[in-house]
Amino acid sequence: LSVANHADSGESTVSYLADARLWTTVRPLIRRGDLVLIQLAHNDKTTDEATYRANLETLVAGVRERGGEPVLVTPIVRRWFNSDGTLNNGTALLVNGLGVDHPAVIRSVAVARDVSLIDLTAKTKALVESLGVEGSKALYLYNEKRDNTHTSVHGATVYASLVREELVSRHLVPEGQVRVG
Repeated sequence: LSVANHADSGESTVSYLADARLWTTVRPLIRRGDLVLIQLAHNDKTTDEATYRANLETLVAGVRERGGEPVLVTPIVRRWFNSDGTLNNGTALLVNGLGVDHPAVIRSVAVARDVSLIDLTAKTKALVESLGVEGSKALYLYNEKRDNTHTSVHGATVYASLVREELVSRHLVPEGQVRVG
């Protein structure tokens, strides 16, 4: 299997769809049978729910129109602990300033549009909480920059393995064609 990463740091669903270097360029590259992972949320800080939902639906429809198979992926949690050691707060769980619960909207679109879903929010929440305040620092750029949003190389590798495991367990990719590590 080969992977083509067409992400761009700092993009929201709004800017990704609007930037001619991104969706307009990526969409024609999708071929029949391509698996297309869609994960946008962290930068949709000012996107209202209707727009966010519509943008996700546009991406899903665009992938399907090209014969690809969309997979919606909820965002990773931010490392933002409550005093009780949980991440049960809007900052950690990606609820924007308008009250839009991004993971919930993604889950809803997946159900409504019959799209495969990888709930990376739930998986990363469980992992970060299990590691605790100190142990989870290594997953993020906390030690380097006091950054609780962006991952370290180690964190990116760990989180990518969670996605790989989900792709294999859901039979979206053949197990024998995906390397470990």
